[in-house]
Amino acid sequence: MATTLETTNLVIDRDPGTSMVIEPVEEARLIEEAKRNAVAFARLYDEYMPAVYGYVYRRVSIRDAAEDITSSVFEKAMRGVGGLREGASFKGWLYRIAGNCIIDYYRARGRHPEAELEEAVAAPDDDSARPIDELETRMAVMKLLDELPENHREILTLHYLEGLSVEEIAEVIGTRPQACYMRIYRATRAFSEELAKKGITRLDDYVA
Repeated sequence: MATTLETTNLVIDRDPGTSMVIEPVEEARLIEEAKRNAVAFARLYDEYMPAVYGYVYRRVSIRDAAEDITSSVFEKAMRGVGGLREGASFKGWLYRIAGNCIIDYYRARGRHPEAELEEAVAAPDDDSARPIDELETRMAVMKLLDELPENHREILTLHYLEGLSVEEIAEVIGTRPQACYMRIYRATRAFSEELAKKGITRLDDYVA
């Protein structure tokens, strides 16, 4: 089912299951054009909407809320792209906006809702063919991730699930790459220790 993003003067239908690839030089050109032209921003939306939606959904575990938050992210991005500094990571900037929108969502609710564990796993389409014990292990891993302190959970989600680089994560959380690297290391070590208690030793097998 396509997700529709409606902004001030832009309506785009986009299937979250598909993706495009924009080369860095082309992306830089589109960012500059997007500061003046909504059509150029639409190309950036096409590239990043599926990933941003996936990130938001993992954090809120409610589809309608994730769609609303994702729309808000791109509305804010379209209005604010003119202020994006040259050379800044557009992807990192989007994720920072998404993180702020998620914080606003939880503040409005006043609490963290109970996650629907089966949905929060965000398993691939062919999960029905996976052995039951593997699915149960993946669910246990995601449950442990959800129980981590927020700072660890955010770092691990961005690094392992979203595939952001250290530099991009540093952009999202507003710190230096070296400090970000140490935060990833500490969060990974803490998570690995919790997993080891469950007899799970290969992190990448279950959060990649």
